[in-house]
Amino acid sequence: MNSANRGGRGQGQGMGQGRGGGGRGRGGGPTAGGAGGTCRCPNCGHSQPHERGVPCTQVQCPKCKTAMVRE
Repeated sequence: MNSANRGGRGQGQGMGQGRGGGGRGRGGGPTAGGAGGTCRCPNCGHSQPHERGVPCTQVQCPKCKTAMVRE
C-alpha cells in the first residue's frame, strides 16, 4: 500500500466505473440469418432457397461443388 494513501483519505483504485461498451447485442440487422432468403454460389452464380437450420456455407453448389453464401 502506498504510504501517501494511509488514513482513509486516498481515492481508491478507480475500478467499477460505468457499465461497459454498450454493445448492440448479438446478430441482428439486415445480414442476420433467419427464415427465408437465398443461398448463392459465388463461383457460378447458381442460387437456391435457403433451408432453415442449415447454414448456406455448409451447402455445396449442385453445379460446381463450391460452398454457397447467404444472400
